[in-house]
Amino acid sequence: MRRITILGRNLKDKEIEQIKRLAEDAGMTSDEIELVDAVGEPDPDCEDEIVLILASQETCADPALETDLATTQRGGRRAICVWPQNAASDSRPPDAVNKYAYSIIRFDPDRFRVVATEEDQHCFETPEGQPLPKPKTERNLCVDEEKAKAS
Repeated sequence: MRRITILGRNLKDKEIEQIKRLAEDAGMTSDEIELVDAVGEPDPDCEDEIVLILASQETCADPALETDLATTQRGGRRAICVWPQNAASDSRPPDAVNKYAYSIIRFDPDRFRVVATEEDQHCFETPEGQPLPKPKTERNLCVDEEKAKAS
């Protein structure tokens, strides 16, 4: 069983309808889609649960977003963030998204279908579909330090 859990806490009705339509246009059925105000514990009967997050300004500014993203990691769930259709071209994900998200993609049903159905596909892109700069994380810094020591 597959489930698409939409984090709707900070979304307006129009945004909820848009993100649901994105999932449906990507081939998900309405009975696979649920709307929640917070990410809870994983369902042990669910084989593939994706937490879908619309990366609106309100959602990205929410102090509880990091908790939701960290909770998503339990049980093998994946967080996929989608830029809103009207996102500014210079939009950048918050640190919590860089740290925990499986992918962040433009608003595109085909792109969502790929990252949702192929578990080895990761995609980090701007609202226009250009690659995001490599995020600065502890893991990347350690690798960079090891490379510097080896030189």
